[in-house]
Amino acid sequence: MSTLDTYTVDLLSPELEGKTFEYSIGDDFFAAIDGLIQRGSLACKVECISAGTIVKFRIHSSGTVTVPCDRCLADLDVRIETSDVLKVKLGEEYSDDGECVVVPEAEGRIDLAQFIYEFIALSMPMTCCHEPGECDSAMMLELSKHQSTRSGAEDEEEMDSDREYGEANGESMGDEDVEPVDERWAALKKLKDKQ
Repeated sequence: MSTLDTYTVDLLSPELEGKTFEYSIGDDFFAAIDGLIQRGSLACKVECISAGTIVKFRIHSSGTVTVPCDRCLADLDVRIETSDVLKVKLGEEYSDDGECVVVPEAEGRIDLAQFIYEFIALSMPMTCCHEPGECDSAMMLELSKHQSTRSGAEDEEEMDSDREYGEANGESMGDEDVEPVDERWAALKKLKDKQ
């Protein structure tokens, strides 16, 4: 029996309405789904709130997932709390238009695992980073070596050396020789020069 078989629900069951399914989601669940989230520990409660032509499930998941920090790539625990509704109806062939999932009537069953995973993934923040100062120090040190942050003094020195190089080669690099392309830039330059 597959890890995900326990998430399969019989839509034709006469006792489906009002039934509640409770799942303990762990690393084996995420490994079987093979998505971006690889580890986690969540409690998931699935309630069938209506049955008939359209079956509605309320899916509530809460716990934590472990993902790589977007900044330092070290493990980061992200708190998850999500409550969603999934609408399912029986039809001729499988389709998912975002509003309602159609399951072939001949099959009569739905695997909720992928939907539970998607609801968890969609509830995560756009960026997952440690709080300032909590990132992996070795990785942050390595990143700082490769960043191109420079102080204003270094920029001035480089501009002076560029100017000296240009003048030595017969080029004039003075501000007075640079023509603004647009009148608006000229107006901005005048404002800057007044400061």
